Amino acid sequence: MHRMDEISRRLFNGYLFRNSSLLAEALAHRSYSSEHGLKYDNQRLEFLGDAVIQLIVTECLYAKYADRDEGIMSEMRSALVRQETLAKFAREIGIQDFIRLGKGEERTGGRERESLLSDAFEAVIGAYYLDAGLQETTNYLVVLLEKLCPDPENILLMLNPKGLLQEFTQKHMRKKPDYTTENIEGPDHERIFTVSVSVSGTVLSKASASSKKAAEVAAAGEALQKLKDENAEDTDAQIPS
Repeated sequence: MHRMDEISRRLFNGYLFRNSSLLAEALAHRSYSSEHGLKYDNQRLEFLGDAVIQLIVTECLYAKYADRDEGIMSEMRSALVRQETLAKFAREIGIQDFIRLGKGEERTGGRERESLLSDAFEAVIGAYYLDAGLQETTNYLVVLLEKLCPDPENILLMLNPKGLLQEFTQKHMRKKPDYTTENIEGPDHERIFTVSVSVSGTVLSKASASSKKAAEVAAAGEALQKLKDENAEDTDAQIPS
């Protein structure tokens, strides 16, 4: 079996590229192309793949979260297409085993570098889109999303709990949360900030951290979880037994 045919089947669950040169290009890092005098590398396909992934993720979020506004959906999309997430997808399908690198890039650990894996994943998706079409690419990517990121809100909770808390309180309480610095302790180089978050004067949670911003983020995360738990209990109480 041709080497690229074997790689194609491994990366895409048995799919065989009609134009194997697309896959070869997608797996050629610029360091490899430079060393071997190739006229191509994977950067153009990376550009295309980035747009394809954005489109598919956007459509999935639009369909799945009918009650979300565009601001929150934009943040969820950012969480799903960020470098760390795409590198996770790359490792899941095994791109690190097949990416072609120059000797210097190989020596410095490029095969495990998140930025390189993320770029390679985009390039491979770009190649798959050109060879298999949008629908097949959508089906393939949706399986990865459901397996590795079944709930984008959990990712967003880690990345932007303050934004999610504000959306929740505005929707359910018609108010924005307020953050108050309750206490600052310790010497200048080891300050500990304690921050509370409240809505309409009611304190929802407090948290401490080495910076005011980090304390606000921690307090927001705790408050959001508390409000969601309370909201779920209220909903359950309304359901007849």
